[in-house]
Amino acid sequence: MKKSIVLVTGLLPAIELSAADAEDTAPNIVVFIADDAGMDFGCYGNKGIKTPHIDRLASLGVRFEHAFLTSPQSSPSRTSMLTGKFAHTIGTEDLHVPLDTSVTMLPEYLRNAGYTTAFALKTHWGDQNNKKFDTVIKGGYHPIQDGLTEEFFNNYTSFIEENKVKPFFIWVGFIDPHRPYDKGTTPQVNRPQDTTVPAFLVDDLETREDLADYYNEISRMDNDIGRMIEVLEQKNLMENTVIIFMSDNGMPFPRAKGTLYDSGIQTPLVVYWKNKAPKGALHSNGLVSSIDLAPTILDMAGIDKPADMFGMSLVPLIIDPALRGGDYIFAERNWHDCDEYIRCIRSERYKVIYNAYYELPHGTAYDISMSPSWYSLKRNLREGTLKSHQMQIFVSPRAMIEVYDLDNDPDELVNIGDLPQYRVEAEKLTRLLNDWQQKTDDHPYWKRRRPDKIDRMTGLNYLQSFPEIMGD
Repeated sequence: MKKSIVLVTGLLPAIELSAADAEDTAPNIVVFIADDAGMDFGCYGNKGIKTPHIDRLASLGVRFEHAFLTSPQSSPSRTSMLTGKFAHTIGTEDLHVPLDTSVTMLPEYLRNAGYTTAFALKTHWGDQNNKKFDTVIKGGYHPIQDGLTEEFFNNYTSFIEENKVKPFFIWVGFIDPHRPYDKGTTPQVNRPQDTTVPAFLVDDLETREDLADYYNEISRMDNDIGRMIEVLEQKNLMENTVIIFMSDNGMPFPRAKGTLYDSGIQTPLVVYWKNKAPKGALHSNGLVSSIDLAPTILDMAGIDKPADMFGMSLVPLIIDPALRGGDYIFAERNWHDCDEYIRCIRSERYKVIYNAYYELPHGTAYDISMSPSWYSLKRNLREGTLKSHQMQIFVSPRAMIEVYDLDNDPDELVNIGDLPQYRVEAEKLTRLLNDWQQKTDDHPYWKRRRPDKIDRMTGLNYLQSFPEIMGD
């Protein structure tokens, strides 16, 4: 008589699977999450950065061209990925707010389906949720040498060796390329002159050196990913292992991380799945969202999506990249050193951004307001030499509604919300945005508001603790 695994999630009907069948067919799943990496990878067209291992992964699988995040902030983004729910729905919309333990996370579904689950490095979901995984892969970054420690790789290798006969799920949350940067511990493999300076930053030596430091940490992460993939190859596990790579938010630069422009919410998304994902395929038809990650992983594991989980499985799009993705994606920005209530909807061509606190300049995260790129912007602003399209985060009051034609303005520099020819499209998207807020239990802008921790114009920190909500 075959031994069976009974799935009991509280949200799904009980399902019985043969243990032998589960071990034979369920793929291992490894997820790599970068910390503050934008679209700066060789496989996404950046010729000035060295990312050979992620580029190779893309050449062996599917690369999504239009993938977006639900938030441009770390903890809201990561909790959304692991629950399949928007951060405001589960109360994690502000940075550093832990996920309530009553909310079911992805590893719980997988564990009930016979997976052994593990996490490593950065979490940002609250320590009380660590027990939702079977184990933690201990180890971290070497204080002097480059990259992750040998302790980490030894523990990672041991976990895989001990669990290779049954399906496993590993979530690896990097801290690269999060600030601060340390030239003394990171190999200087990328040159300032080879960096690509976005239009919203000042193109000077300070900014290019800042970008090169950012590139170098991406390259360091890429090397660590290469070593982890090598372990899977040495143990002959790549035949039945899915590897997913993406970021939690955009690059840690002004007008990127922490904003709902594409520079803050677009993410690389690479999926390797041997004999399922066609080699070197590009998916560019329609949009996909990080809210789709949990349903996708459940589908890969043969688990039905719970009724209260948002998003869709991307498995059909992985198998056939010619299929169309979604028509719209939605994202939110809330408290992150400065309080914000920003919501957006994006189609393939248009984006609408709603700023509730439009009377204030855009809030910028503390780590970004200490960067050379920030100081270059501020110096040029003070000297009167800053270009108009580099002033978005300093404008006060700003527009309550921003509208962008992404075909003609991919950098989202010119708000066309006051042009009559775009009125019908903008109003349609605004209605859809309102509908999404209602369906996902979004709170009104005047609730859950927190005081700013830093000054919006100077970036100076004046509150040393996480501020309490001012009231409902």
